[in-house]
Amino acid sequence: MTQLRLLLALSAISLAACSASSTSGGSSSGTPATASSTPGASPTPRLVGTMRTVMTQLGLNMHADAARSAPVVGVLGQGAQVSVLDYKATDGGWFKVQGQTTAGWIVADSTLTAAGTFTSYASSGRGFSVLYPDNWTFAEEPNDTLFRPQAQGAQTIVVRTAAGLAALGPESPSGYTTSFSNQEIVCGYTGQLLEYQRQSAAASPTPAAGSAATRLAFYADIRLRFDSAHAIELAMNYDVKGDLDIFADFYNSISFPYPLCQAPASAAPTPT
Repeated sequence: MTQLRLLLALSAISLAACSASSTSGGSSSGTPATASSTPGASPTPRLVGTMRTVMTQLGLNMHADAARSAPVVGVLGQGAQVSVLDYKATDGGWFKVQGQTTAGWIVADSTLTAAGTFTSYASSGRGFSVLYPDNWTFAEEPNDTLFRPQAQGAQTIVVRTAAGLAALGPESPSGYTTSFSNQEIVCGYTGQLLEYQRQSAAASPTPAAGSAATRLAFYADIRLRFDSAHAIELAMNYDVKGDLDIFADFYNSISFPYPLCQAPASAAPTPT
């Protein structure tokens, strides 16, 4: 995810105190705060007829029309899956979607929804929950949780927890150079997204330390510190640079049982 997408998403998030009992547009996550945001890059009309999944932990408002000032007709909780009925480019871009019982308009922001359908993973023992693509699977290894495609593709996403950032070991993998760096806020916690590229295309890939994941042409990493005794690492191995979008969907949906992630945003601007 680019810095522009993050800035646009944060610039226009609006919260709505809606309980699950008042939700009419789709499933509810049970979190009272919901978000509306000015979208990033405009999608193409080819997206009409496709499915989208709500990634944001805050939930997402459905409006009666393609405007933040339009009445809210429902609230979509995290994980809600909707079909795209229409698209308008006004006010940055809006999708008209069909929820479980109601149709309405949501902002076309890739930090809040993602194309396709996703499955929920949650583990109190591992200390996180997340959405991952339906055609992926996971394995709980001794030192990490590994997510990977079921049938094809060698890309992997690995989640590791530790007692602190130092306990996670070196951040830069051997044989790679930094190709991209950007600050990201992941469920309330700030970390640095670092992308690395393998120096030699002829280099033999080797398993990542502490995991069965194989090092590929690119490697991306985010490390977050929750408190003095808890930290987490999210890392992706991939061969195609565009696959970083899969990683962005992953960390946009992840949740942790720590205060900043559990508390709703408190400084969102008033909807226009």
